[in-house]
Amino acid sequence: MYELFILGELMTGEKHGYMLQDVLKNSVGLGRKISSGTLYPLLSRMTDAGWIHLRVEEETKGGRTRKIYEITNAGAERFVELMASPFDSNWDIETQYTFRFKMVYFQYVTQELRIECLNQYLQLLVKSLKTVSDFEFYLQTNKPEPEKQRVQLLRVFDHRKRLAETEMQWVKEEIERVQAQED
Repeated sequence: MYELFILGELMTGEKHGYMLQDVLKNSVGLGRKISSGTLYPLLSRMTDAGWIHLRVEEETKGGRTRKIYEITNAGAERFVELMASPFDSNWDIETQYTFRFKMVYFQYVTQELRIECLNQYLQLLVKSLKTVSDFEFYLQTNKPEPEKQRVQLLRVFDHRKRLAETEMQWVKEEIERVQAQED
């Protein structure tokens, strides 16, 4: 997920590490941050892999050096690979973040790939909704104890179903919108 983010951000132009960290922090929200101890080793590995190029500049204020990263041709190819790679079949927060990152960088891939990505995500939503509905049916049918917990679980599942249905509708509309665009 972080590779996709970094390469996607560098598709927009060169950036220094602090800027990448700041943009990522603002992209994923309050509950998740990428530490320097995660980001900079990843940037080093991506540089070693030839996906990004590092240029070191002298900073005028304070005399500190500034590391500027830019994407290479190999990095642009890796970016398209990551955009085309299927989502993990498990529905989790990583999948949701990955989808959001892919959506941000849709302008750098073909219409066909955008539609494929949206369809994959839609299928995961359908699968997730089925899992929730199946367990909801189990709770309603078997009425396990304690009743107060079962009732509250049913409320939670109702919430999850409504979120999934809303998101599914949005993705379907987005598929139609992308299909109607001229590439």
